[in-house]
Amino acid sequence: MARTIIDFSKLTILVIDDQDYVRTIIAQLLKRLGVAQVLECGNGAYALEVLEHHKPDVILCDVKMGPVDGLQFLKDVRSGMGGVDAQVPVIFLTSASDRSTVQAAITHDVDGYMVKPVSADDLKAKIVTVLTRRIAEKKR
Repeated sequence: MARTIIDFSKLTILVIDDQDYVRTIIAQLLKRLGVAQVLECGNGAYALEVLEHHKPDVILCDVKMGPVDGLQFLKDVRSGMGGVDAQVPVIFLTSASDRSTVQAAITHDVDGYMVKPVSADDLKAKIVTVLTRRIAEKKR
């Protein structure tokens, strides 16, 4: 079976985190990885508005933020709220590692879960894994 190659220079990634410095660090990591376009939002409510006009290839989202937290954001995305692509891959990038949060994320169909801080290599590997899985699912 042929190996799927993910071309980061063609990706658009949306980063959602209520902490400006965390968003900046993640955006810088993604740009170093060669990501074509990095969109940034400070909360889930604004991100839902952004998704009405942009179609990112992947969303990296914090869990603990307001007024719309990551879990509610994920539920809204998966419901297709506002015409959003319900199948867009969502990876939680969060400090929340408690069992109930992880289980809730799985229940609401998160594509990946990473606990901060993350390295560029780990972030790249997770994005490749998630996109490769999505491509394989579409071929079925």
